[in-house]
Amino acid sequence: MISEIAIFEASDSNIDLSKSDFPFKATLEQHLRTVLTFDGAQAAYYGQVIEKPHIVIVFVNWDNIDSHVKATQSTKFPAHESSFRSNLVKDDGPGAVFHVPFKENMLDALQPKTSSGTIGDTEMVFAHFQPSPLPQAAKDAILESFSHVEPFIKRHGGLTGYRNGWAVESLSTPLLEKSDEGKGKCDVYVNLTGWDKMETHMKFMETQDFKDNQHWFMDVEGLRGAEIVHARFYQV
Repeated sequence: MISEIAIFEASDSNIDLSKSDFPFKATLEQHLRTVLTFDGAQAAYYGQVIEKPHIVIVFVNWDNIDSHVKATQSTKFPAHESSFRSNLVKDDGPGAVFHVPFKENMLDALQPKTSSGTIGDTEMVFAHFQPSPLPQAAKDAILESFSHVEPFIKRHGGLTGYRNGWAVESLSTPLLEKSDEGKGKCDVYVNLTGWDKMETHMKFMETQDFKDNQHWFMDVEGLRGAEIVHARFYQV
């Protein structure tokens, strides 16, 4: 399985995806249901960035990257893409489409279930590394450093899932906003952490344990920046 991740600025700056009757939400779901009719499409999720409410992030799980490429080459795809962009995406806004082969099903991080059965919030880290492309040995060393993060997070409760992987493509950064001071192409590491609620994560960041261990992430060689945001995702 591979996840297609699409980041875009919504055409409606006042969207509220928590409201089931919101017109933008209905249109987005309609388009994602069309995506799920393509061979190889497994599941689709969408969320609104809490810190940047005008930004929408979509995950579509595919059998493999070839399945997604084949879908884009089908006769019905151009009309679907044109309609998606004209109805949902703000012209000249920030955005990116890329793929991440998460090693395991990331559902417990993307739709974290709380003890009461409701859906919690997902912390997303998009970390930018250069030079790009990084040698595989460098990527493996970075993942080894990051492997120290999950255990100390678990000590504090509220964690429901933890998944990570590297974007297949080299990407122009930042991903979530337009900037005249872009860093050029970067290799992007993506981390999804499911929390029972965003507030739990914010409190965790105030702990001494976090301060003592953040070097495993912040001091990694080649790190040029990171975008860290939260969203609540909904499944189509």
